[in-house]
Amino acid sequence: MVFSKALLLTSFVAISTTANAYWIFGGTRPLVTTRLDSIINPGTVSSHVHSVVGGSRFQATYDYNDLIKSQCSTIPVQPDKSNYWAPQLYYHDPSKGTYTLIPTSFNIYYLMRPGPKNEKINAFPTGLRMIAGDPLRRVNNASSFADQAISYHCLDYNADHTGDPAWDERADFFQHQCPGGMRAQVFFPSCWDGKNLDSADHKSHMAYPIQNYNSGDCPSTHPVHLISLFYEMFVSVDQFPYVPGNWVFSFGDNTVDQCTVTNGDVTQCGILNANINNAAAAACKPEMSIPNENVGFTSTLTSLPGCNPLWVGTGPKPTCNPAPPTPGFGSVKTPLPSGWHELGCIAEGTSGRALSSASITDPNMTKAVCANYCGFSNGAVNVTTVWSDCSSTCAGNVNEDCGGPNRLTLLYNPSKH
Repeated sequence: MVFSKALLLTSFVAISTTANAYWIFGGTRPLVTTRLDSIINPGTVSSHVHSVVGGSRFQATYDYNDLIKSQCSTIPVQPDKSNYWAPQLYYHDPSKGTYTLIPTSFNIYYLMRPGPKNEKINAFPTGLRMIAGDPLRRVNNASSFADQAISYHCLDYNADHTGDPAWDERADFFQHQCPGGMRAQVFFPSCWDGKNLDSADHKSHMAYPIQNYNSGDCPSTHPVHLISLFYEMFVSVDQFPYVPGNWVFSFGDNTVDQCTVTNGDVTQCGILNANINNAAAAACKPEMSIPNENVGFTSTLTSLPGCNPLWVGTGPKPTCNPAPPTPGFGSVKTPLPSGWHELGCIAEGTSGRALSSASITDPNMTKAVCANYCGFSNGAVNVTTVWSDCSSTCAGNVNEDCGGPNRLTLLYNPSKH
């Protein structure tokens, strides 16, 4: 069961008479994968691991005034500092008793879905928080819009499975491999009560339309029709052997009236296109502290982080005795050695490698490791370029950038000169 959240700060709305107008932030990579959830578990370590996209200052405690200061976002349209997150999926190997993190990316859709009354579609109010789904639900209610809004699609780009019920979109996992990966789909409620940015259950201030979960008129209790938020979480299950039961879940805002885009291409909207920065989105890394634990990037896991034993069937979720310890918070960056500072991104040497004895492919490479390599060669100089030129992830820390294509991250220690 996908349980997804959205913290919406700066979103753009296309005001258009075309009912099927939409755009996509496609192929969005996660900003961070960690046990944080500033909606359900504010200020603490959350119960399970999430894959988080969006603004770089995402943290345990939501602070609008802080989050809008994010240096960047993994969303290509950089003014959108909203965050979107969903539970991470793992591959469980029962023969070894291990869990391996499955690579994930997102497509985030903003959709125009008015009903028969053709209600005005409004922007998300600044600071709106909402969730979709329920991690504890074990039975699907086909008549519930909230249940219908969560679904899965098995991808196969080399064969047409139309008419085969084994491949139909469904409310649970498939009983066969998905050669092109699996898509977990989440449609958020689009009707707002017009008053509350959140509610005690994080749901009551929002509602699904009357006619359908993904379109229609809003009920009188929630009369403000917002743009519809839908996202697809692509999970590369095809990279792992298929065995039934081996896919395991871990468990604001300006209105823009110049856009009439109808085919999902954000570059056709001038005000959005002017704010697209794919380099910044690619280089964006988290800025804030996260729980200090391995979630599966550095090695396979023998248990899922938190109290999340393997849960099979429709019975109650298993408990933990004793409860696992809660990790403390730590910087997403590996601390630099004493006296060292980061100055920015510089160009590589003009006639060869500036650091001939160091490489970002070193599996232990972090900025702290790099600080032990001193001195330039082959024409490299300490003139900084745009920060986002340094977009290569450090092999020793997925939350750091170590240089980039023909670029180096410059570290400085005045005592070394």
